[in-house]
Formats: sequence, C-alpha cells, structure tokens
Amino acid sequence: MRGCSRYMGPLILMAAGVMFLIGGVSVGIFMTRAAQQAAERATRLPPATARDIERSAIGAEALIEGVIDARNPARVRNFVAYVREEYRGIDTIGSRHQEVWKEDERWTPPLLIRVADGAVRIANDTYRVEEPPVRWQESDRLEWNGFSGEGTKRYLGFEAGNSVTAIGRIVDELEGRAIEAEFIFGGTRSQYIAYQRATTSIAPIAGLISGGIGVLMILGGIWYLLRHMLRGV
Repeated sequence: MRGCSRYMGPLILMAAGVMFLIGGVSVGIFMTRAAQQAAERATRLPPATARDIERSAIGAEALIEGVIDARNPARVRNFVAYVREEYRGIDTIGSRHQEVWKEDERWTPPLLIRVADGAVRIANDTYRVEEPPVRWQESDRLEWNGFSGEGTKRYLGFEAGNSVTAIGRIVDELEGRAIEAEFIFGGTRSQYIAYQRATTSIAPIAGLISGGIGVLMILGGIWYLLRHMLRGV
C-alpha cells in the first residue's frame, strides 16, 4: 500500500498532463474553426439599416453597425451595459503569479443602437459582451477579503456613443421590428472581422502551448516512475 502511494504523485501528474494535452488540441481545433466561421459570417452579412430591419422577415439573420444611442439609461457611472468582475487574489502557477478575476454581476438590458438612418432596438437581455471598449476599476488597490467575500470590482462595458456591431435574428415587438442579438462587439464590422481573423492565428499557438505543457507533465511522470522502478523501489 505504501509502495502504491509513492506512485500516486506521478500518476496524477500524468493524468493532468493528458488533460492539458486534450485541452490544447481542443483549443487549437475548435477555437480556430469557430473564429473562422464568425469572420466568414460577418463578411457575408452587410450592415443593415433601420429600414432594412423593418422590411426584413421575422427570423432573418441580420448584422447592424452603429453606436450606442444616447437615450439608453446608464446604470453604473456611464455604463449602459456591462460585465462586472471581482478580484479574488493571486493564482500561482510555477514561477508565474496571475491575478484572478471572477464575474459577479452582468447587466445587459435591451438597447437602442443608432445606425445611419435611425435607431434599431436590441430586444433581448441575453446577448454576450465581446471586447467592450470601456473599463473602469473602483480602486487601484487590489483587495480580496476571504472572510467577507468581498473584493475590488472592475467594470467592462459600453457607454453612449461607443461604436458597436451586433449579429442576431429579427423579431417582432409592439414597437416594431427589433433584433434578438447573440452578441454586441465593441467596434465596427471591419474591426470585428479583423478580431476574429487574429483569433484564428492566436488559437493554434495557445493550443500548442497548452499541449506542450501536457506533454512535459506526462514525460515528467514517466521519468519519475522509471527512475524509481529501476531503483527497485
């Protein structure tokens, strides 16, 4: 029993290495494919005007490019939509020290987006927030109190006047046609396409790094096992 326990460490290390390797391959393949499809989709969809939205069929896919309308009410400071994150301390990975932030609040209400010929309404409150242009942190001092469960907060979101791009499906409301958005991106359509194409280049590198860490962990576990087996332990 004691001998078996000596091998638990390298076995756990090897199992973790396998997970890193699988994760790296998944990142390299699936993230790259998703980013390629997103870029192709945005390239295929021309920016719709308010008139286009009103005349399109319910359920049709649409892309709008515009700015956050000034009529949207702000909730915190000047944010009309945001994701709030809370600081949770430092995570140490080897010699690296990384800040840990966890989402603890999300405010994504229906919005008015001003386009070339008027305003288009985002009807839902379930859209993703992608690359928000405005960030604000309540304090330069990062604190986390494990007893009270409170930490420094930071906000990532949108203010009136920010450029945005959204893709979704057209729905019918009492006020007229609107869009049920999948996401709102902080920038123009061309910036969104460039962002997705950049992701297709970065994702394989991130996958390679993760997979490389996994291989090193597996080799480290094998080396440890062989070393002790040859010693007859």
